[in-house]
Amino acid sequence: MLNQHGARRLKGSGFTLIEVMIAITIFAVVIASGFACVKIGMGLADNSRHHTRASQIMQSEIERIRSLAWATLNDETATETTLSISNKFKDASYADYVLKRTITGTGDTRKITLVITWKDLSGLSNSKTYVTQYTRGGLYDYIQ
Repeated sequence: MLNQHGARRLKGSGFTLIEVMIAITIFAVVIASGFACVKIGMGLADNSRHHTRASQIMQSEIERIRSLAWATLNDETATETTLSISNKFKDASYADYVLKRTITGTGDTRKITLVITWKDLSGLSNSKTYVTQYTRGGLYDYIQ
């Protein structure tokens, strides 16, 4: 059987070894890139999970402080306190977080600073800070 150029075509012709090697190399690069993307995506999801948990912990502490009487809050001024998280959240995944609270200020205003730290999957230390002002009248100081 002749092809369009008049040369005889072999019935058993296929891909050369070089063509197969190039195809395998391209396939390997594509697969490796896919795994790298999955790893990066899992890291981003883990980072997001940590930030969400850290925000939940800090919000819980701020809500607890808002429920305190002014005299109790006044007693805790100017001290940095490491707070226990394990008794507030039943999920064991919250045990990796360390929350420190500092209350400063005089008169009828207090500055509350919360700093939470944790380590991610790669072992890097991360932190998130929340700073708020609290007055003697609390949220409803306009109601007298």
